[in-house]
Amino acid sequence: MPVIRIEFTKEGNAKYISHLDLIRAIQRAVRRAGVPVEYSKGFNPHSKIAYGPALAVGISSSAEYLDMSLESPMEETGLVERLNSSLPAGIRVTAAKYLPDGAPSLNAVIGAAAYRITGRPAVWTQGLEQKLRDFFEKESIFIERTDKKGRKKQVDIKPMIAEIQKVLVTDGGVLLDVVLDTGSRSNLKPTDLVEALERDTDIQFQDVCIHRKGLFVKRGGRYFSPLELMN
Repeated sequence: MPVIRIEFTKEGNAKYISHLDLIRAIQRAVRRAGVPVEYSKGFNPHSKIAYGPALAVGISSSAEYLDMSLESPMEETGLVERLNSSLPAGIRVTAAKYLPDGAPSLNAVIGAAAYRITGRPAVWTQGLEQKLRDFFEKESIFIERTDKKGRKKQVDIKPMIAEIQKVLVTDGGVLLDVVLDTGSRSNLKPTDLVEALERDTDIQFQDVCIHRKGLFVKRGGRYFSPLELMN
């Protein structure tokens, strides 16, 4: 069966819906749009749609991905238009491309995510930008995590910060553009990074907004979107 990879947004009020509600919204849109999605067999058949790394509630995104198995091929542009006519506000399909046979799954290839984090310090202090830069230049940054057995342990997240693209302080607040490890092998939530930043710099942020700019596959020191990788 043909498999198509879809890129979509989750913005505006849609950022407040859970991953489960997102799945339900997309399933409803697929049915309303008449997309010939393939279903599993058995007593409780479900549509064969595989999603990329889940997005936490409250975080928006301009590039999420899913792979959808179809009973029969459908022209890509027509599929995009049909889905967008049925999806709720804030969720919009921006691209679609068929996968070659044997292509690895999304979660098998995605290893990084780019985020824009903005906020305002509760108290403005001199040298704020330097404090932020010093934080990212530390040799180790530890956070506490709980394993599957409920045991707490200290984890160094510094190796999970793949790239610091921008550290900017203006009258309007703080802006950080970062690339973080995302996937089964290594994963760092942007909220964990913000918590560590507040703890280690003694800067408390207000009105924090986190936006995922994209999910990426790393090849030869370069980052590609899951669609670019197919070219």
